Amino acid sequence: MEVILIQPRGIGKSRGDITPNNASMSMFAQDIKAVLDYLHIKNLYVVGHAFGNRLAPTFATLYPSYVDDLAVLAVDGDNEKNLKQKACLSNSFNLELDDRIREKALQCAFFAKGNDPSIWLAGWYPELADAQILAANMINGDFYKKAGGKPFLIVQATEDFISPPETTGKPLAEELADQVKYVEVEHAGHALSSEQPDQISEYLIDYFSN
Repeated sequence: MEVILIQPRGIGKSRGDITPNNASMSMFAQDIKAVLDYLHIKNLYVVGHAFGNRLAPTFATLYPSYVDDLAVLAVDGDNEKNLKQKACLSNSFNLELDDRIREKALQCAFFAKGNDPSIWLAGWYPELADAQILAANMINGDFYKKAGGKPFLIVQATEDFISPPETTGKPLAEELADQVKYVEVEHAGHALSSEQPDQISEYLIDYFSN
């Protein structure tokens, strides 16, 4: 099995307009298809995390023939963020802030208590983040939440401040019933794969194997 990690436009030597007003979920989904076509990949398992919790099911909706199976980590839903959630998110990728402030914001937004948020201090692309946030806010969740009818796995963190299971993953799992399998990861926040990689790997391998 080959693993492909597709980075969005705006990272490394990639090209493409990331002006927020020009960004859309379909644009980011088309980028994925372009990379897959370049690599001659026509079928794959798709895993979406964070922004990818919207992008992965959007891709599956627009290009279902490519997706053999799907997993979504840290489902966000369409719930409006409160002021603290918004502040923690925006401060986490504001590179003009002191690292101590950003680390507190990262802890608040993404990491469960006791997990190390400093590992996420580097590697941020604020302009890309702005484009992704606007694209995510512009799309109607009803368009992608069923992932084009594909069955999929939801992996939710029990200590996710940004996307609490009770208002995100659980309601979606109840709504879609047999279309999804729902699991929760203890002692993890929205960062999930950076906090409990082994457990998440086991969930993914078991789901895709079956």
